[in-house]
Amino acid sequence: MQKSEKNNWIWLLLFFGLTGASIVFSILCLSNSYVVFIQNNKAWLMATAVALLCFCCGISIVTIVKRQETFAKTFISFYLFLLFCLIMIFTFQKTGFFQLVNTPEGLQSYLEKAGVWMPILYIVVQYLQVILLPIPTIVSTVAGLALFGPFQTLIFSFIGIVLGSLTAFFIGRKLGDKAVAWIVGRDTLKKWQKKLKKKDGLVLTIMFILPLFPDDILCFIAGLSSMSNGYFLTMILLTRLVGIAGTCYSFDFIPFNTWWGIAVWAIIFTAFLFIFFVVYKNIDTIHQFLKRITRKRTRK
Repeated sequence: MQKSEKNNWIWLLLFFGLTGASIVFSILCLSNSYVVFIQNNKAWLMATAVALLCFCCGISIVTIVKRQETFAKTFISFYLFLLFCLIMIFTFQKTGFFQLVNTPEGLQSYLEKAGVWMPILYIVVQYLQVILLPIPTIVSTVAGLALFGPFQTLIFSFIGIVLGSLTAFFIGRKLGDKAVAWIVGRDTLKKWQKKLKKKDGLVLTIMFILPLFPDDILCFIAGLSSMSNGYFLTMILLTRLVGIAGTCYSFDFIPFNTWWGIAVWAIIFTAFLFIFFVVYKNIDTIHQFLKRITRKRTRK
């Protein structure tokens, strides 16, 4: 059996396994739901869920047959995220979470009963979203705010995201571009490598600080660059702390439930979008400017 054929069989078995697991937990979640609509329409909802998952599996198989690795990896990420959500829902159903979270006191009671497992599970999610799961950091962080509040979310997110960032960096450093290409996709890797060719250090730091840049992908790219381990560690600790703290506490100062809060967030998002566009389009100019400043300081 040729290597490509063997890889195809591995991909197919993986898709069949993930599809089967997703179907099982979809049925379990629907069976244990307390929602009246779901209870009254359980049979056709289960049939629809099974049909949709089988359809996704069929599309996934087509991506393997046509050797479209990027799409295949996207489907794997989708399945893993879906399966994680289904397992979480089923766990919450069995532990009575949905019956207790109607009040702040009920939520606090549930978290106290969960003990160390809830924070550990959340840290694992934050770790995986860096290296595997297609979940934006802001989404998982906001979910943590609803469960733990800003301070604990800051601590748990910082631990998980920093560990994930270091893992991504050392995957790039130790395993090389083939491993990174498998995870992020070869097209994505080539695009960012071309954009960041011979630009390390301060340029990457700026991109980590600013929102909208793909921080998780940049961790892999940094591992392939000439950036030192010590510099990356220092940079990631500082930039991740600033970014996570900003997300955790900004919602307290700028609420979403007021007209002025929505207006402020719209202005902030527009400003960040503009800055992202300017930096992305002028990376070469920024890099040359930073090099000139560094040379002047060195001469002095």
